[in-house]
Amino acid sequence: MKSSLLALLICSSIYSQDINIASIKNNIQIGALANNRELIFGVKNILEEAVQNKGYEINPNAEKSIDIEILYFDVKTSSMQLAIYAKSEEITEIIMQGRLYSKDKEIKKAVAKGQATSISASTLIIDKGGKFSQTNVSTALKKVCEQLIEKLKL
Repeated sequence: MKSSLLALLICSSIYSQDINIASIKNNIQIGALANNRELIFGVKNILEEAVQNKGYEINPNAEKSIDIEILYFDVKTSSMQLAIYAKSEEITEIIMQGRLYSKDKEIKKAVAKGQATSISASTLIIDKGGKFSQTNVSTALKKVCEQLIEKLKL
């Protein structure tokens, strides 16, 4: 029993893939999220989860590493009102660039775009004051992180 468990642990350590998330930079130039450090932490958490879902282990000493640049983040809104009926649509859009390195040599570079859409209809107009919907932000971030992982062929 002990020998089979030991063999399983050895095999899993041989086949485990390690990666280091080296840096995440916020290169957004305009808007409320320009140079926002909280956005960097949020992206890092979602990226770590997406990488682990692909079967990788996060290891700061790994040979492979990825660098991420957040290039664009915005919410586009459109609305229509007819008498007391109102319909609004919010599109949260994020664009990020990723670079995959092996032993400090760049292997691949990719750009990905993630979007999340929220549509609401009502008989009253409710102003959200231009704030970001946390659900849409999380959805868009998850989509763009997964796309980057696919494009970088982790």
